[in-house]
Amino acid sequence: MLALTALAHDRSLPQSVVLSAIQAALEHAYKKDANGQEVRVDLDPDTGNTVVRTIKVVVETVEESDLEISLSQAQNHFPDIKIGEEVTTGYIEPDPGRITAQTARQLVLQKLREAERQLVANEYSNKIGEIMSGTISRIEGRDVIVSLGRGEAVMPPQEQVNSEKYRIGQQLKFIILKLDQERRGHEIVVSRSNVDLLKELFVLEVPEINSGIIEIKNIVREPGSRSKIAVNSIQDGIDAVGACVGLRGLRIQNVVNELLGEKIDVIEWSEDPVEFIIKSLSPSEVEKVMLNSTENSAQVTVPESQLSLAIGKDGQNVRLAAKLCGWKVDISSENNMSEVADNEPKTELAKAGIDSNTEELLKVVDVNTIEQIKNMSKDELLGIGGMTENRLKALREIIPSSKPDKTEESSEIKEEIVEKIVSDSEVFSSDDLVEIMENSKSSENEDDDIDEEKTSVGEKDIWNIDSIVKKKSGNSKKGVIRFAEDIDDLKN
Repeated sequence: MLALTALAHDRSLPQSVVLSAIQAALEHAYKKDANGQEVRVDLDPDTGNTVVRTIKVVVETVEESDLEISLSQAQNHFPDIKIGEEVTTGYIEPDPGRITAQTARQLVLQKLREAERQLVANEYSNKIGEIMSGTISRIEGRDVIVSLGRGEAVMPPQEQVNSEKYRIGQQLKFIILKLDQERRGHEIVVSRSNVDLLKELFVLEVPEINSGIIEIKNIVREPGSRSKIAVNSIQDGIDAVGACVGLRGLRIQNVVNELLGEKIDVIEWSEDPVEFIIKSLSPSEVEKVMLNSTENSAQVTVPESQLSLAIGKDGQNVRLAAKLCGWKVDISSENNMSEVADNEPKTELAKAGIDSNTEELLKVVDVNTIEQIKNMSKDELLGIGGMTENRLKALREIIPSSKPDKTEESSEIKEEIVEKIVSDSEVFSSDDLVEIMENSKSSENEDDDIDEEKTSVGEKDIWNIDSIVKKKSGNSKKGVIRFAEDIDDLKN
């Protein structure tokens, strides 16, 4: 039937779907002539012939005579019939009147629209979170209707950018936000204000992000005005910010153009919160950052000339920086901070010259005095969250440790042994003593894989140098220590 094929083609629907829609519409239209019985329409797609039947369902016990028939009664005409099957009880002449035809036509169109929406919903259900190009087809009230090619989507007011002016025929990129089954007409919801739109635009424009070499750590956005994006390179030698900006700014300019001029700051992510906060406040300069880990806040000091730039218009720059870093950020100028510092009493660590950020890290583990720091080893200090080698080095320059590292202890023990040897032995000349000290120092740089023969020394011979030397070297010459291991054995 040509009409069926043409209708299926125009609607971009399978022919079987169109046929089912027509049958369902005709069944509903003919039902008023069926005296309360159910109607089935058999439509031949090749010839167009239509058969309209009234049917009943076979049951064990009849409760509704217009819809059901008993098994025994049905088997009188159809011996092989079973419970639950349908039997034909009569036929209706397929000659609808004008009203029936109009009703059927409206029902067919309704069924086809439902079928179209269902197919489109099935197609786009797997595209949620993806970016797509669309054309604004019309504006209904405050909703913007977008044609996506296959179907139509709606962009409600809360997903629009206030600064953007939309016009019919305008082509833009949208993010597929969700499928709203409760919305009548347009189930696909798209957005221009969602932060994922900015993320997907960078994925499109920056191959390094798409391949995973550069990762997006966080994005904050005030749609239509300004955004900040933190990126990090997981491969050495790759400049994350440079890759996102592109040669002569080409890549980021393409993103800005898609967002109709929205300003974008690309920030290099850092694990150090102080460094990350400083970068997040760009393009302003930062003099000092004081962290308060307990309150998750940061006091930032900037030059007087940079104060307005750091805060931004209506506080936008500092607001976005705080969201990007996850810290509460308070900004003040150098002059204001100097006045505050003069009025506030200094702590013991501050008086010693320890910077405020290191002091905050120490406070987290309840280290508040110089004596506590002196009694902590290098490993203990490096175990504090946020404590780096550079911070530790600066700290030790101010407060040296009273608890030496293992390597220092080992060196001191060796020196004590040498001193003991010198004091107890009368067989060494001054030249021999010099040789002992030189051999002791050089032993610290020798490889561990020196092939040596271990010799046990009795307790009574522990300080008998001649005996040890003879056993170790096989040389009868007195007063000679050939290896640093000779001194090490004296300790055992």
